[in-house]
Amino acid sequence: MTAGSVQGDIGADSPLVGRDAVFGELLDILRAVRKGKVATVVLTGAAGSGKTAVLESFLEHCRTGARGVRVLSAMGDEWEAQFALAGYSQLMLTSPLRSAKAYDGGPQLPATPVAALSADQMVNYASTLSTHLEGLQSHGTVVVAVDDVHKLDVESLRILTFVMRRLHGKRILFLLTLNPADAPRIPAGVLDFLTGHQVARIPMEPLTPQQVQEVARRLHGIDLSVTAAHGLVRHTGGLPQPVAELLRELPPETWLAWFPSLPPTSRLRARVHSVLDAASPGLVAVAEAASVLGRSAGLPEVAAVSGVESVLEALDEGHRAGLLRLSVDQARSAVVFVEPGTAEAIYEQIVPSRRIALHRLAAEAVEPEGEKLGHRVSATPAADQALAEELEDFAGRQAAVGAWQDVATALFSASRLSLDLRTRNDRLLRAVDALVGAGNVAEAQTWSAAVDALPPSPLRSSVLGYLSTVSGQNDSAQSQLEMAWRTSNPERDPKAAAQVAQRFVLHGVASWDGPMITGWAERAMSLTAPGTPAHVESEAIYGLGLYARGRLGEAEASYQRAFGHAAENAQKQRVQMGAGWLALRMDNVESALVNFESAAPTEYRGGSLRISLWAEAWLARTHLVLGNWDAAAATIARSSVRLETSRMPLIRPLLYWTAAELWSMRGDWDRARYYVSQAAVQPGTYRAMQVPASLARARFHEARADYESALAVLQPLTELDPWTEDRVSFWPWQDTYVNALVMTDQLDTADAFLTSFEGLRREREIPSDMARMAWARGRLLAAQGDPDTAREYFEAALGHLRGLNRPYLRARISFAFGQSMRRAGKRRLASSVLRAARDLYDSLGAATYVERCDRELKATGLDVGNLPDPADAVLTAARDHHIQLTAQEQAVAELVAGGATNKEAARALFLAEKTVQYHLTRLYRKMGIRSRSELAAAFRVKD
Repeated sequence: MTAGSVQGDIGADSPLVGRDAVFGELLDILRAVRKGKVATVVLTGAAGSGKTAVLESFLEHCRTGARGVRVLSAMGDEWEAQFALAGYSQLMLTSPLRSAKAYDGGPQLPATPVAALSADQMVNYASTLSTHLEGLQSHGTVVVAVDDVHKLDVESLRILTFVMRRLHGKRILFLLTLNPADAPRIPAGVLDFLTGHQVARIPMEPLTPQQVQEVARRLHGIDLSVTAAHGLVRHTGGLPQPVAELLRELPPETWLAWFPSLPPTSRLRARVHSVLDAASPGLVAVAEAASVLGRSAGLPEVAAVSGVESVLEALDEGHRAGLLRLSVDQARSAVVFVEPGTAEAIYEQIVPSRRIALHRLAAEAVEPEGEKLGHRVSATPAADQALAEELEDFAGRQAAVGAWQDVATALFSASRLSLDLRTRNDRLLRAVDALVGAGNVAEAQTWSAAVDALPPSPLRSSVLGYLSTVSGQNDSAQSQLEMAWRTSNPERDPKAAAQVAQRFVLHGVASWDGPMITGWAERAMSLTAPGTPAHVESEAIYGLGLYARGRLGEAEASYQRAFGHAAENAQKQRVQMGAGWLALRMDNVESALVNFESAAPTEYRGGSLRISLWAEAWLARTHLVLGNWDAAAATIARSSVRLETSRMPLIRPLLYWTAAELWSMRGDWDRARYYVSQAAVQPGTYRAMQVPASLARARFHEARADYESALAVLQPLTELDPWTEDRVSFWPWQDTYVNALVMTDQLDTADAFLTSFEGLRREREIPSDMARMAWARGRLLAAQGDPDTAREYFEAALGHLRGLNRPYLRARISFAFGQSMRRAGKRRLASSVLRAARDLYDSLGAATYVERCDRELKATGLDVGNLPDPADAVLTAARDHHIQLTAQEQAVAELVAGGATNKEAARALFLAEKTVQYHLTRLYRKMGIRSRSELAAAFRVKD
């Protein structure tokens, strides 16, 4: 069932956004049951995951939208679970045949609840239910639904299980909902059945940010930003219930800006208030302590802050109440709250005086210096110069190791506690600068108006320029940084001037301007000592500037020095990222992989999210180059979440270029189009954004054999990203450009560009560059009618890759080689090379090119017996017309019957458009047809 048909069933205003697939799966199961099959389905998910909403919508569909379906339903309840047959009686009383005769021949329900039943009694009740269901299903399909089966009384559970195990060949669907956290409350035998192979389990997965955006738009008329959607998912765990509650309760303007945290829902507030009202003083104290401590709520810390002697007794009580639990793993134990938002709900109801007292206790209980200071700040509502200076000192030490988020947090607090206005503003500016350094651009942008309103200063201009750079605003960054440098004084304040110079270094690498990178890096390093932040951060990029100027040996040496200066802390992350860039471009891809994997994590050593995201974007690219495409997809999925929440457009095209190319090659066109759109940028942005954005589109068009569109995208790169005697391009687009020119018959232009590119001076031959030039020349020579020389170039291209693990590039070269040789009539050579390309593409999961290789192999007319045959309909139709098709006629017929134009077929088969028309004319004459529509109809009939 398609998503559209499911949506038609559940309605455009249904609350089941994000649950369409689950609803569709239930409809599919219902259809199978109606054909005479008993099925048991369990919807599993945490409280608030939407199990009940799906169940109720499905039952409503059964009652009103499905003919001949009868429904029996029950709902588990904590209080009723203590009475035998409470659930059973609900099922029988909701029967469509609610009359005395429904129970004829069976045991009558007790007039009053009973505490227990004998085994014989339960068997009798089970037999009655079974007989009743068999009678109902003789008139149609029966759906037996139990919501919160874990809250059903034990007797009803056993009776229901007894029946489910024994009914076969009947039109009965048992549909249950279960919270896995409450599964231990179910008797072992029943749980074994519900988790066994006879039962289909459908998990209610958390909503994705995209689904949350759809919920907001469809049900509440709110256009959530990606950042807001990710924040909402993080706060609620993606559970539909709290998502819907917050969207309904909070003002729409809440979602227009970045927000550090969200409040609890009114439902959660009420629940927490109810639990704490009934709780012992010990549990209240422990819950309050845990809410104050946050992530540091270990058992010793909770005991110290709460003052409770027997914390475990309070935890037992809290566990039974569903409020909190003890989480224990190999690293640590911690008190955690069961439902997202509970900590906030508890914290906000603590009166101010007690809250301050608890923070003071927490400052004594926790070990990390940053956390101690944080609790002291929370316990200090007024200005405190001494504490502000302590925070300033702490920020300086954290800056030295590159822990910029800690720096930002400390400086914001120091700013609030400062007495002097000038000092307060200075600390605020440096806090915002540290936020950008940490990669927390979303929060930094909320301060841009406040920063802009401060008096002009070099620091103010530097911060605004830094923020503009990571936001991808090229012109604004240039203007602000120039102002910062003009107003700085390197002699009087070399540290501040070096910071401005380092911001220019980042601006230079985003522009891929070698002289700008090296010039400003040398200036920054001359003003600072090795190991200081501005020196390390400039040195980490300096080597890329040297490479951009074609000075490869110096670039490698610069990174050897940089590693010697970087300590084993977060600053090393920057050097690893820069060294990885260079290694990837120099074909030391395995070394790049190690550096990027080391630079990506920030959880344990602090560091910059911006550097981490840049490293992850290049890591995904490295996986693609090495053929680890599943790893590339996983890296993209993981990184995209952090990228979207950070609001860092500078890095988006780089990550989504790889994503668009990966999914284009795998034939997932919807996903590929999405990533192409996500990679798109506006004119005037940085070169490091424009080039990968163009490559994302070009690879998409190339995978679809739309070479005209690919060429239109690539043409501007000849001016935007030239490779000259003094400038080395970082992005490998030149061979793709030549290929697009050849495939659109612009051979003279291709020759002129390639000849110029081949003639450039290079300090060192990089194997992948040599391979790309050689296969581009081979493609061109073959199109010019010199297949023998072309073969030499193609073989040389593959030879340059000998000893390198580059399956993707090898597959690209082999495909072009085989396709060119097939067009030149060298069918056996073409078949051999194309099979090698097909095997490589198949190993990568590149379904798009596996299909194209199969088509090319069929066009050779050789050894096609072991290939899958997507043209079976073509061959069948040809046999029915008693004709023989040549390999090329068969390939053309397959494409045209599938809807391709002559031009599209020509591009896909690397043929002249006139040749395609020639084959079509012969095919029409052989088959006695006159049009493309008749050709398509003939093949559709046999498909």
